[in-house]
Amino acid sequence: MSEQGVGGQVAGSGRRAAVVFNPTKIDRGHLEKVVEAAEREAGYEPSLWLETSAEDPGVGMAKQAVSEGCDVVLGVGGDGTIRAVAEGLHGTGVPLGLCPQGTGNLLARNLELTLDNLPESVSTAFAGVAREVDLAVAEWRRADGTREEHAFVVMAGMGLDAQIMSTTDEELKKRVGMLAYVKAGVESLKRNHRMRLQYRLDDDPPRRARVHTVLVGNCGSIGNNVLLMPEAAVDDGVLDVVAVVPEGRFGWVRVAWKVLVDNALFRGRKKKQDDDRELNYQQCRRIEVWLREPEEIELDGDHFGEVMSVAVRVEPKALHVMMPPDWEPPSSDD
Repeated sequence: MSEQGVGGQVAGSGRRAAVVFNPTKIDRGHLEKVVEAAEREAGYEPSLWLETSAEDPGVGMAKQAVSEGCDVVLGVGGDGTIRAVAEGLHGTGVPLGLCPQGTGNLLARNLELTLDNLPESVSTAFAGVAREVDLAVAEWRRADGTREEHAFVVMAGMGLDAQIMSTTDEELKKRVGMLAYVKAGVESLKRNHRMRLQYRLDDDPPRRARVHTVLVGNCGSIGNNVLLMPEAAVDDGVLDVVAVVPEGRFGWVRVAWKVLVDNALFRGRKKKQDDDRELNYQQCRRIEVWLREPEEIELDGDHFGEVMSVAVRVEPKALHVMMPPDWEPPSSDD
């Protein structure tokens, strides 16, 4: 690698990118034109093209790109595609170029990358600079004893959050975007289901709880200026955990106020722990949860079915993401 770094190699350096794309999110012909122009400009060889599928949303494709020696992998699609590609790149040092084409595009939002300019996103993937960010890894056990492990980049959720993701109408989401989650949320709220669980943060003693929702975040924003976890940062080496337990008739109203108003006021400042049980924030490097009954789980908006227990750990700086050429790390005072 030359002194110019990941995104600044000289023309003719023999570098090659891989394009992992979701064909339901973008037309390949249009994408090829944009990619070919950017790879010529950056002096790259023709890219390796890998299409995701329902069976594999991008993990295997990203691993193939690494095995074939690609220098950067473009993830083109929604949050599910980005999560899967990030999982495939986990710990490899091969950077991810974000080309958001979904409804939420949450990692790109949290990194303040462009959301609606494909040529700019592709150019950043080829000619930008790599930023080290944290990756979260969730390992769970299902009721039949089987175990799985998956990475995520934004947020994992159980309870109401996961129920919403499992019941959201995909066709409605294509038509109205984020509003589709509102309909699913109203239906889930009617059930008023609370999870009974035990949890442990790092090496603390286990505790019991009865909650509507548990969220474990690597990032804090869920889009549309909604800051769910005001202290979360994508590269701080810790996980942010919030348990939601609305109390009384107006419990959800108070929760909404805290998320939509209070958290915005604390943006960029240290937030004190909530003393009440309605919206309780914690930070840790590992969280373990044991459930009394099987509960739904989601990662970055993708539904993964029911689990009986789950452990989530943070892996600091385990993923590299391409940023614009003029990006600089924030100072310690920011």
